[in-house]
Amino acid sequence: MNRNILKWNFIFQYGYVVTNIFNALILLPLYLHKIDASTLGLWLATGNILAWMTLADPGVGDVLQQKIAQLRGQNDNLEISLTIGSGIITALVILAVAIIAGILFFFLIGTIINKDVSQYKGLQTALLLSIIATGMSLVSFSLSGINQGLQNSAPVAISSLSANFVFLITNIILLYLGYGVISIASANLVRAVYINIYNFSALKKQLKKEGLEIIFQISHLKRFTRIFSFTSLSRIIGGFSASLDMIVLARFIPPSMITIFEINKRPVQMTQSLLGRHSVALMPLISHANGKGNVREIKTLIYSQFNYYAYAVIFAAYCFLGNYKNLIAVWTGADKYAGNTVIYLLTTAFFFTLIGYFMANVAYALGDIKTNSFITIIKGVISGLLFYFASKHFGLVGLLVVMVGVSITIDFFLFSFRLHRIGYLDRTFALSILRKWLIIIPTGACLTLALSRGFSYLIPVSMQITSLLLNGLAFLILFFLLLLAVDKNLKSLLQNIFKGFYLKRFRKQVF
Repeated sequence: MNRNILKWNFIFQYGYVVTNIFNALILLPLYLHKIDASTLGLWLATGNILAWMTLADPGVGDVLQQKIAQLRGQNDNLEISLTIGSGIITALVILAVAIIAGILFFFLIGTIINKDVSQYKGLQTALLLSIIATGMSLVSFSLSGINQGLQNSAPVAISSLSANFVFLITNIILLYLGYGVISIASANLVRAVYINIYNFSALKKQLKKEGLEIIFQISHLKRFTRIFSFTSLSRIIGGFSASLDMIVLARFIPPSMITIFEINKRPVQMTQSLLGRHSVALMPLISHANGKGNVREIKTLIYSQFNYYAYAVIFAAYCFLGNYKNLIAVWTGADKYAGNTVIYLLTTAFFFTLIGYFMANVAYALGDIKTNSFITIIKGVISGLLFYFASKHFGLVGLLVVMVGVSITIDFFLFSFRLHRIGYLDRTFALSILRKWLIIIPTGACLTLALSRGFSYLIPVSMQITSLLLNGLAFLILFFLLLLAVDKNLKSLLQNIFKGFYLKRFRKQVF
């Protein structure tokens, strides 16, 4: 396993999300001050509708990454060159289809949300710019997927991180110049163009270095596009259902309330994206090892990484439960907190979704693309049917209850069961994980409750930042001690790390 490639994969996946979180923390308060609340609420809702144009992409970037990484493991250079050529042609076709779809959605937006978007300043122009920006982003996914498959991870990481800073600077300048929601759309377009130029330049250098070519062949293109018979349908249904929550809510609650929900959902979503990137970073290496037939190496990687991943998910969930009210109050104001029920449901869905996401990504990286897509189709259909009725009769809470139910039954159980069926989730390992969770989860709940109650008595309400920091630090220490008491492998790993560190220092001092 190439540790340098793994390092850059983690830098790319985590760095991209961290810079997105950094941008959101800075920009959302600016949006609230520089953009009218109703216009911002409709931008969030209509943005989800325009995101449907991304459904024109059947997941070309993911497939290119998986196929090229596996072919690279098999040292099949001719097939790699053909796959790159077919991938680029497919990406350009998708760009054209996506822009056409975006224009159609643009004219239907008012009907879908039952609002006249022309009455909101700058909204129509911003939506048109978003159509171009989204189409260009789809091309960048394919180019990034090719580079990742070639194990050319460093340029992908550098381009994504630097592009996010370009987005931030562009956005802030335009906001202060008074462009409103147009600022967001323009910054997205600048970022998309920048990433495409950077990734294509990096690809050309890598191809020249390895003596590879971009070969366009119609017969190969036909074979390549057959892969998307399942993935395209799963992307369409999954994409509709993923964006349906905000769109459905736009019909049943006021636009200003949509903004409140988005504010409360944003920290959970950002953390979910951040932690979820762990499994995404592993995918190119898993596909490459699968091409070489290294089953034992793959299992070792999956089991060791899942342990740490699950601990991080549990830790984050309890941090939310104990600190969310103070977090929202510090970030945007106490009046923006949506209530305990909403946060409890969001956090529950957060946990089960992330566990299932890890399983789904591993199975996809191993080439189980059709079944993975089929499960996504099932999830999308069930979510789509239930979201509307739950929101109509029970509002926001009803929608979140459906979200939790789908996360448990499909994300958690179904994807985990599938990974077990293809032979990469042993029953012994699963039972050992569950035994640890039976200790960690109840104990973590007790620690969260005790700390939140304790700090609420000891620290005044006016000192929310202090309470947030002390509560988080105290829980981090106690949770880490809990893990050391439960997980012997983690304790042994840390002991070996410390022994190695002190051994190096001793050698330097002696010699």
